[in-house]
Parts: sequence; structure tokens; C-alpha cells
Amino acid sequence: MKEQILALLHQHIGQYLSGAVISRQLGVSRAAVWKSVQALQNEGWEIEAVTRLGYRLIAAPDRLTPGNILPFLKRDHRDSLFCYPTITSTNDRAKTLSVPDRRQNYYLAAEEQTGGRGRRGRSFYSPAGQGLYLTGLYFPDISPLRASRFTAYIAVAICRAVEEVCGFAPGIKWPNDILWEGKKLCGILTEMALESESGAIQYMITGMGINIAQDPEDFPEDIRDLAGSLKMACGKTPRRDTLCAALINALDDVYDAFLSEDPSVLEYYEAHCVTLGHAVTIIIGDQHIPAFAEALSDDFGLTVRYEDGRRETVYAGEVSLRSREA
Repeated sequence: MKEQILALLHQHIGQYLSGAVISRQLGVSRAAVWKSVQALQNEGWEIEAVTRLGYRLIAAPDRLTPGNILPFLKRDHRDSLFCYPTITSTNDRAKTLSVPDRRQNYYLAAEEQTGGRGRRGRSFYSPAGQGLYLTGLYFPDISPLRASRFTAYIAVAICRAVEEVCGFAPGIKWPNDILWEGKKLCGILTEMALESESGAIQYMITGMGINIAQDPEDFPEDIRDLAGSLKMACGKTPRRDTLCAALINALDDVYDAFLSEDPSVLEYYEAHCVTLGHAVTIIIGDQHIPAFAEALSDDFGLTVRYEDGRRETVYAGEVSLRSREA
């Protein structure tokens, strides 16, 4: 009930809602409303209670809760948004989630991950209160080959959400690193499961970890020179719940664009791709191959020119920027 009351108060921010109106809308007693408001006040929500006027939300702590996020979503996710104070991994939880409607997109947000994972089995630093850890769960009726492009769409959604909330658009290092001044702001991990008989996609999940509130000294020493945060980029800390809502809206939009193959996403990606026009190293297994990044293909492959003049479009492996020289 607390989350429902928060959602109502958010929807009428700055206005009073009487206990009678809240109890009628939620189908509970006014005493139950008052008890829930008291609990919210004790948890840090600043809610003003005035006799004959009702309740008014003054300020809310920056927490990833449905009550703080749902009022700002463009689509109805009341039954498809799940928030956790602490979880091992939002991706792992998404794999076991029981879903009533495969036509819906599901989102799982966490304040902290104790076992966050990145690409190639690397751990992902996910401290409490300093980042946004979000997983989207989708059920596309597409071929696995097309699914490989989805992470590029996720990168665009993250950039659009950051631009909306923070006022600047990060860069994208092919294929899916989100950067600010060469420092990594976000990790993305996309996974999917296939039916063994048909090869059809059972589900597709994408986990995102965005560094928000860290100062340089907050990062572990081994990644301190490589990682950045939105606080470092903006000079102030954006609200995590606000960014979460903007990101879910952007994810819903790019998922639709992914299914329809909307070319505007490729155009946005290309305009923000910091890899293009630079010398790079293509890393495939133990091989480190120098090349020059020339262009993106229509299916988000990276077209490179090797030192012997040969050109190739690569779709897998890792790419590191060697210099800013053309």
C-alpha cells in the first residue's frame, strides 16, 4: 500500500490529497492510509499532513522504488516493475521471473548488487546508493541473428536518458561502452535463451549498470583510472529514480524501434560513436590487430581498414582506441 500511496502523491505533487480520497481510490480504510503515511515518514519521505486538507508530498529520498518511478513512466508498468534494496544480480533474477504476459516489457531495478556481472564473466562494481542497476526482460519474436544487434539499441537508450536528465549525451565506444572523456560510465550485458528444438528465442535480457554518484576515490583502485560517473561529468549528482524512469521510457521506445528496424537509432548511434574515425586495436581471443575504424554497417557492424589495406566488417570481439589520430 505504501507504494500505491506514494504513486498517488507523486501524481498530485504540490497538492493535498485527503485521506478519504486516498482510501476510496485504494479501497482501504483511512486508518490504514494514516498508518502507511507514518511508515513512509519514518523511512525518510517528507509528507505534510494537515487537518481537513490531507497529505502532500514535499520531498522524497532518492530511492529506487515503484512509488518513486511509476508516476513518471509513459507506459503502465504497475505489474512489470520490480525494485530490490539488495540483490545478487538483476540479470540472474530476471531469468527466474514468472511473467503473466509475454507481450509486456519487464524491468528489475536494484539499489545494490552483490554479484553484478559484466561481459566475459567479469564482476561489475555495484555499490549501494551510488549507481543505477537495471535489467530489461523482453520476449521478441525474431531470429537470434537479429538479437545480436539489440545491445546497440540499449546503448542509444542510455545515452538518450542521460541526455534528458543530465543535459549532455555520452559517447558510445563500439559496440556498447558508454563513455565520458574516455572514462566508462556504464556497463551493458545482454543475454538470451533459445529453445533447443526450434532455435526460437525464449527471452532476451539486458542488464545495465550506470555509475551515478561516485567520486574518483570511490572506485576500486584497479578501475579508478578507467571509470567515471555522472556526478563527475555533471558536477552534481542526478537523482537515480529520475534517471531510472527516463531510462525505462527510452528502453520501451528503442525496443519498439528495434522490432520495426527504425533507421533513426542507427543514425543516433553513428552520431555519438567515438570509435569512428580513429585508430583502433581489434581484440579477438589472443589476437591484437591494429586497424582504422571507418564506418558502421546497417546492422551495427564496425567496418575497419587494416594496415595492409584490407577492409572487413566485424561483429564480435573487443575494440580499444589506440589514438585520436586519423
